[in-house]
Amino acid sequence: MCDRILVMVKGKIVKALDRADFSQEALLYWATSTEVPLKTIKAESSEKQVSRSRTKGFSFSKFLKRWGTIAGMVLLFIACGIAAPHFLAPSNLFNVLKQGSVLALIALGLTIALISGGFDMSVGALSQLTSNLSAGLVAGGLATSLTLLTGGLVGLGVGALNAFFVVLLRMPPFVATLGTMFALMGATLAYNKGQSFTLADKPEFFTMGQGYIGPIPIILVIVVALVMVLLLFLKRTRPGLHMYAVGGNPQAAVVRGLNKSASIVLSFMLGGLIVGLSGVILTSYSYGASAVPASLDFLISALAAAFLGTTFNRAGQLDVLGTVVAAIFIAAINNRLILNGVSNLVLPGIQGLILVLSIIPGVIRKKGIGQVTIF
Repeated sequence: MCDRILVMVKGKIVKALDRADFSQEALLYWATSTEVPLKTIKAESSEKQVSRSRTKGFSFSKFLKRWGTIAGMVLLFIACGIAAPHFLAPSNLFNVLKQGSVLALIALGLTIALISGGFDMSVGALSQLTSNLSAGLVAGGLATSLTLLTGGLVGLGVGALNAFFVVLLRMPPFVATLGTMFALMGATLAYNKGQSFTLADKPEFFTMGQGYIGPIPIILVIVVALVMVLLLFLKRTRPGLHMYAVGGNPQAAVVRGLNKSASIVLSFMLGGLIVGLSGVILTSYSYGASAVPASLDFLISALAAAFLGTTFNRAGQLDVLGTVVAAIFIAAINNRLILNGVSNLVLPGIQGLILVLSIIPGVIRKKGIGQVTIF
């Protein structure tokens, strides 16, 4: 019914299409254009203006916006190696990969919840609960496979509980999962009675967290396999794509006919499953479970990894692969600081700073198109 269509990106007209040029492909192409928006468009000269915008030279501001965080991470990593050559020693790098893999598992569970627009404050507390629970079960002689099954079922149960609060009781995810977090912290203290679990002579169980396949840590292999499965699920299946759609624009997803509630339930349960299993693997990595409350530390680290991982995505989306890379980077920074004698008590503050810095680019990007999402 139109004689002319103006395509806008970030509030600016980027293309004027006459009736003869109408097509779904053309509209989608210009609607997703990353070219510099044109100040004015005239029907006679629009093609020339777009062509000039494509041939513009290097723009430092565009480079900084797209690659600034990644470049900063690379430079910081190089600086760590120059300041302490033993930081780049193969033995230390493999140790960093193991440390990052433990964090990545928890961060992946949180990322799944965030993708559908949810928020899970309980991931740190859940991982510590299943860590203590698995330590007690293994110490009692339970097989590794059954211990993993128990951790996964506990995680699924907690995820289902969070989904019940959010979907059926319509509680804000932040409030609902905050309450779950405190409940899980209390359950952990009730279970371990303030005492740490130390395990020994459990070679089969320790293989998950401390074993190697050649020079490669088995825990890294587990993370890589999990990421491949999650990428396939999120990018190639209807439920996974629906989770992204619901998280990106809940109103549009409902209008499109998607089941918003089902996507939220799935995200909480899948995230809970991953975090529940991560607690078991954490016990294997640590040769036991600590009684020191570390739920908030785990949560801050996972949040920092999830949001820092969005900087690897051109669209600024939450991405499981970016989360893993960011988790390993955070582990590398922590490792370098510890080598310099920095106390573990300072690390959460540094991770909090990384979290704030990683959120800023996303806020600026969304503010540029009039959308700022506050979790």
